Amino acid sequence: MRDLVVKLLVKLGLYKSVVECINRVMFEIQARRMKRDGLAMLEAADKAFSEMGVRTFLTYGVLLGAYRDHGFISYDPDIDLGVLRDEIPANLYEEMAKAGFVLYRQNVMAGTEKVVEETYIYKKLHLDIFYYEQEGDDWYSVIPRKHETKEWKEANETDGFPCDRSYVPATELERRDFLGLKIWMPVKTDEWLRAIYSDSYMTPIKNWNAKDYKTRIVKTKERCYRKYY
Repeated sequence: MRDLVVKLLVKLGLYKSVVECINRVMFEIQARRMKRDGLAMLEAADKAFSEMGVRTFLTYGVLLGAYRDHGFISYDPDIDLGVLRDEIPANLYEEMAKAGFVLYRQNVMAGTEKVVEETYIYKKLHLDIFYYEQEGDDWYSVIPRKHETKEWKEANETDGFPCDRSYVPATELERRDFLGLKIWMPVKTDEWLRAIYSDSYMTPIKNWNAKDYKTRIVKTKERCYRKYY
């Protein structure tokens, strides 16, 4: 039934607008949940990773909120955390499940099955984990993008999704205060945010999307697939 509806919407030229409408509604619902329970999820995630000996650090939207707004961005629908790939233990998923985090989705590299990003569900909230690797004097994470022409399910069943690499300067990590919690953050926070969001990152953009950041994003020939659990 779902595939039939998608084909009809594509044929009518309505698929993109319908998806955008659904995403807006879900975005607003998740943003309200974040205001209520986001800090509790962050505390639980930090505790779980710390007990595994992993430093999980703020990145992307939650790092921007911590630095610029001294809290969560009011319209942010999820929490973005980074981890260094070489710190991840073999029993990651078992330990996360014990802490109440249910693995929901992974983005994996075509041909290697290497996980580059994954999403957990914690009390209806989304926790996105980005795997960082070092290249020269930088760290990078892989950011899957929308398929050039196909809707997501068809893309996932065929040639996958194009990927960008988001580069930030390699840095030490330190625990800083975030709404009463001591959370790992990059020492070079200002440089990170300039690399991700440009030099104007201190100016809020409520309807921000990936098109608004161009500074240290490198397009690659890599492709990713989504795995749902």
